[in-house]
Amino acid sequence: MEAERTYQMEFKSKIFSKIENRISKRELIRKAWHISPGILGAPIILFTPKYVTLFVVWFLAFIYTLQHLKLRRGWKIKVPIAEISYRQMAREDELKGNHYMGSFLFWVTMGMICTVFPKLIALAALWVSTFGDCFNAIVGQAIGGVRIPWNKNKTVIGSLTMFVVSIFALIAAHKVVGASYGLGLLAFVASVATFMESLPIYSAWDEFTVPMSTAVLLWLFYGGELLSVVW
Repeated sequence: MEAERTYQMEFKSKIFSKIENRISKRELIRKAWHISPGILGAPIILFTPKYVTLFVVWFLAFIYTLQHLKLRRGWKIKVPIAEISYRQMAREDELKGNHYMGSFLFWVTMGMICTVFPKLIALAALWVSTFGDCFNAIVGQAIGGVRIPWNKNKTVIGSLTMFVVSIFALIAAHKVVGASYGLGLLAFVASVATFMESLPIYSAWDEFTVPMSTAVLLWLFYGGELLSVVW
């Protein structure tokens, strides 16, 4: 029994060591920041009036737009919240190029989604974008393996992970608002979101393509029924 425990501990140690070698501490911190809107934003969408949600989302869109403009134009100002997350989240090319597209695109996109679409769609788009994309990157970098033919920077295992996590995110969004769903439909939405994330475009643009494709597809599938739901 003791030998088995020792073996299990050694095996786990090797696994975590492999992950640490493949994923830097900074990347893990980036993903923790990336996933935080999905955790902290969900209660705001679920339990506050729509005007409160819109105030919060558009306030964040404003400060991240301001941060982006500050970096591009060289303004000597400190933007609250955005300044801190920029230091933690910005990629190397963003640090060198003085731009910060990811959070800017994400919050502007979520602002549009929360303004136009009802609660279920906003929550689904938020969770697919934050949880799906986050686990995609972590698993893809930790395990590696076969690359996607049209984007050698992405792995098949990473995209499969995003697909599965996105389905669970979509199911969870439906369950918390008490809406019925078809698993085949959700699988299709998850597959499109995963494909959008895998495209060989500038990485920050998936902060727009993933949540917006999720929102638009759900709107097209559900139409008037969901659009009539009170926020």
